[in-house]
Amino acid sequence: MATGYATVNLGFIAAKPEKKTTFMDYLLKAEAWLDRRSTSRALYTFNDRDLADIGLSRADVEGLNADAKLVL
Repeated sequence: MATGYATVNLGFIAAKPEKKTTFMDYLLKAEAWLDRRSTSRALYTFNDRDLADIGLSRADVEGLNADAKLVL
């Protein structure tokens, strides 16, 4: 009977998977950064009226630029 309890108790312990960063993860992060960078560059070419037409302001574009940092 003791082995039955031991087996049940082992089921509650969840092994934590190891977080391995692969080369593909780095490539995907770099691609996302390039996408944000190109989007912010395109939005900088818009004047304030064009930005207002799509529901953005100059401060929103500045906020996108602050978020467009490459973090690996």
